[in-house]
Amino acid sequence: MPTACTAPTAPAVAWTVGSVRRGRAALPLLVCVLYAVLQLAAGPQWTLFPDSYRYARAAEQYLGASRQEAHRTALTAYCASRADRTAHDERLQPTVRQTERAIKAAAERECLDRWADAKDITTADPRYQAIFSTRPGYPLLAAPFVGAFGVLHGMRLLGLLTAAAGSLLVFGLLRGAGLSRRAGVVGQVTFLATPLGWWSAQALGEGLFTVCTLGVLWGGFLLIRRRRVPAAAAITALSYAAAAVTRYSSVLVLAALLAAAAVGSLCFSPGLRHRGTVVFAGLSAAAAGGVAVAMRTLDLPSSQVTLQDTFTRHFSAPEVSDPWGALLGLAGRFWRDWFAEQAAMPYFLLLTALAAWALATYGDGLGRLALATAATGACLVTAHPLVQESDRLGVLMWMPVVLGLPLVVDRHRAMRQVRELEIRCAGAPYSR
Repeated sequence: MPTACTAPTAPAVAWTVGSVRRGRAALPLLVCVLYAVLQLAAGPQWTLFPDSYRYARAAEQYLGASRQEAHRTALTAYCASRADRTAHDERLQPTVRQTERAIKAAAERECLDRWADAKDITTADPRYQAIFSTRPGYPLLAAPFVGAFGVLHGMRLLGLLTAAAGSLLVFGLLRGAGLSRRAGVVGQVTFLATPLGWWSAQALGEGLFTVCTLGVLWGGFLLIRRRRVPAAAAITALSYAAAAVTRYSSVLVLAALLAAAAVGSLCFSPGLRHRGTVVFAGLSAAAAGGVAVAMRTLDLPSSQVTLQDTFTRHFSAPEVSDPWGALLGLAGRFWRDWFAEQAAMPYFLLLTALAAWALATYGDGLGRLALATAATGACLVTAHPLVQESDRLGVLMWMPVVLGLPLVVDRHRAMRQVRELEIRCAGAPYSR
């Protein structure tokens, strides 16, 4: 009869090892499932934005609806979503006596009555409409989800999938950088817990653009590490292309800054001076140049148009004569206020400083890519320095935190293993 101390058989050991490996392989997917459950429990915290209405309308038109039909369908979903949020917020007030259902019905009716005969819930000015009609990427992706599940459920499902996809890309990028599975999961959870994950889950183009950005970073990192150069170049090119039809103006900034980061690696890092880095610099420069040419050739809305949109409140006021001068003054005031706010609650600055130190010390090329991505977010906020939109437009500023904190975890794990080995060696008997 076997005793409790009997050594396990080889098949038992193999089965146990296999189970552990399968469990570890499934961990990133389990994180995504847990995230989805938490998001579904959020209720009316997820809601449609005015831009979501325009994306939903475009998706309906891609599915074959007329402009008026698409407007009615998107408006119905938008008003229902906003009424849910209004009723939820109102019921938290101590002086409100109405039921949540009554508040929701009144808010939804008021919204529908206000915009039923309008061409857009913001403005029908063609300059404003062109800003959205020239960015078909997200509504094209949303169209099959809207067709299958309706506007609200379809766009919410798409948001969950894009956030989960972004987190898995972070996990894959960190694993490709040589980090442990534990560190990869830390990066995945950090992504989902920061504004990067939150905005990726919304019915907006940020999720798709973030996924494309992570694709560019993954392909670029593989290139500067000389790994699978043809496949990495294809990933980078496809990610740039998808990002360009989602938010071309943001791609122009991102590609230019990543090209500068690659050139900096070529000039100042002898270990990164090779063909892969040259290919990444060339692809990024080509992406930036291609977007600039497309904007001029296709007469796409430029920064001049978006600045007028900012300073005329969606073209409802006369145009300003010097939008760039107005931007300089507003941006200066915004950043002073932003730094004051961060100083009062400095968790973002502290996390960024810790992550920047880890990337600079152990990143081996990843730090420059993360810094260029964060600078892209800062540039986008500077171009639209509006307090109510800064969290969304500057969401890429969190990228160093997402990619840097796992390096701290991995380094701590490595140092602990070294200390344990030293302790074991110190306790071993001396032998010649």
